[in-house]
Amino acid sequence: MNSGKQQVESTVPALTLFVTGDAPRSRRARRHLNAALKKLGQDSIKPLEIDLLEHPEQSINHSVFATPALLRARNDGEISVIYGDLSDESKLLDFLGSFND
Repeated sequence: MNSGKQQVESTVPALTLFVTGDAPRSRRARRHLNAALKKLGQDSIKPLEIDLLEHPEQSINHSVFATPALLRARNDGEISVIYGDLSDESKLLDFLGSFND
């Protein structure tokens, strides 16, 4: 029976990118995230994107107070968030690379 929920393999991290429409910082965050995932060989991962202009209630649901924001949910339930346009490549790579820790 299909419950309608996506099942994710235990080795695949869950990423959610919170943006505000097509604002310049949101566009940069998308671009930097895609480049970082490619650099890490994880470009098959497609983060869930939530536009807070269309779904403002999601900022409350996920405790996101600014955009862009990248939320990472690990299999053990740990949640981490990084804010900004993700232009600090070393910080972003460290954030994404720590999934396997």
